[in-house]
Amino acid sequence: MKVTGTDGKEYTIEPRADLDGANLRGANLRGTDLRNAYLSEVDLRGANLSVAVWNGETVFPKGFEIPDELQG
Repeated sequence: MKVTGTDGKEYTIEPRADLDGANLRGANLRGTDLRNAYLSEVDLRGANLSVAVWNGETVFPKGFEIPDELQG
C-alpha cells in the first residue's frame, strides 16, 4: 500500500508489514485496503481513511471510532 507521510513524501508499505506501534497520525490512507490489518497499537489520529476498506478481521486501536466513510 502507498501512504503519504506527514512530511508530504509517499511511502510504500509492503503487504503483511508489521505496523505494531506505527505512527500514522495524519497520514493519507485514502482508499487503503485494511482488510485483516492489525492496527491495535497504531496511532491513526487525523489519518485520512476515507473510502478505505476493512473487514471483521481488521483490529483497530482500542477506543477508535470507525469513520462512516470506511467501506466495511
